[in-house]
Amino acid sequence: EWTKKVDESKIKSWAYTGGSYGEPLRIPYSKKRNLIRTATFKYYNEIGGYKLGDPFLLIRAKDKSPLIKFLRNENIFIPKDISETRIRLLIDELKKKKVKILMGYPTVIYELALFFLRNPAKKEGLAIKSIITVSEPLEYFKRQLIYDVFKCNFVDRYSNEEVGLIAQQREFGGEYFVNQFGVYVEVVDPDNLLPVNEGQQGKVVVTDIYNDLIPVVRYDTGDLATVNRYENGHLISIKNIIGRVTEQITDVNGIPVSPLALGPFIYKPLSRQGQFCQYQFAQITDSFYELRIKTKEGNISPILTDEIIYGLENTLGIGAKVHLKIVDEINPLPSGKRPVFKNETSLVYSTHRRNTIN
Repeated sequence: EWTKKVDESKIKSWAYTGGSYGEPLRIPYSKKRNLIRTATFKYYNEIGGYKLGDPFLLIRAKDKSPLIKFLRNENIFIPKDISETRIRLLIDELKKKKVKILMGYPTVIYELALFFLRNPAKKEGLAIKSIITVSEPLEYFKRQLIYDVFKCNFVDRYSNEEVGLIAQQREFGGEYFVNQFGVYVEVVDPDNLLPVNEGQQGKVVVTDIYNDLIPVVRYDTGDLATVNRYENGHLISIKNIIGRVTEQITDVNGIPVSPLALGPFIYKPLSRQGQFCQYQFAQITDSFYELRIKTKEGNISPILTDEIIYGLENTLGIGAKVHLKIVDEINPLPSGKRPVFKNETSLVYSTHRRNTIN
C-alpha cells in the first residue's frame, strides 16, 4: 500500500525479495538509500577479502545485464542445475576468468568442494582467495569441509534484499557483527517482541533508518538467531542464524528442534561410510518426516539406514516416523536456495503465504 503513495521520480531502484516462501515483495530505494546500500556492501566485501576490481562469481537466482557484469568484473551462476556436468563447466569458467572471490549460496559452494574432494587435481589453476557465503544456513561440518578444501579466507554474511546487510563474520567460524550503520537490528521474543538476553534465541526484526520513501519499521525477516553480545544496550553480535521459521523442524510435541541436534545423526554415519552428499530433511506432518539424500552410490545400506532413522526418530519423540528417500536432485526453491532443513507442514506454509515473507 505504501509503494502506491511514493513519488516515482524519487525512486532510484527497487529491491525485490526472492519470494522463496510466498509472494515476492518489492521495496523502493531513493538515490541516497541506494548509495548507502552500495557503500555498506563495499565495506563488508572488503572485510571478506574482496578488492575493487577483483573478478568474482556471484551465485544468485537472477542474471544481470552483460554491461553491468562487464563493468563490475562479475560472473553470475544461477543454481537451478548443480549436476556434475554443470559443476565441471563452472570450474572451467572460474579458471578462464581467473575468479578470485566466490560469493553466494553455500550449498552450491559445498557441491564445488565435494567435487574437488573427489577430484583434487581439478583444483590446479584456480585463483580463489576468498569466499563469502550468503542467504542459507549451512551445518558446521559442511562449512569446515569447504574451508579445508579451498584453504582460503571464508566468512558468512547475513543479509536480505529488503534491508540489505544485517551482519557478517570477520573470520571463519566467528561471531556475526551487526551492521551499525543505517539499520537497527533486534532479536526479539516472538510473543512479547522484547529483545532477548545474551545466549537466547529469538526472531530477527530490522528497522531501516535511511529508507526515506516507505517506513520499514521492525520488519520481521522470518529468521531465527541467537544473541551473542550486547554493549550498552545495543546489539553488537549474533552467535548464529538458525534460519527461517519455515526451516524450523519441530518434534512430535511441536517443540522446535535445532538443526545442530539433528544434523549429526545424518552426516556422521554417511561420512563414516565415505559418503559426502547433499541431503534435505523435511517435516511433512506433525509426526512424519522425510530425509532426501542425493548420492551417486545408489541405495544406502539397510544397516546405515536403520542407524540414521533410529537417531532421528529417537530425537523427534515417540511416534515420529522418518522415511529415507534417494533422489537424483534436491529441488531448489524459486529463489534457487536449497534449505537443508525444511518444514512443509500446511500450517507453516499457509501462515507464510498470508504474511508474504520472503
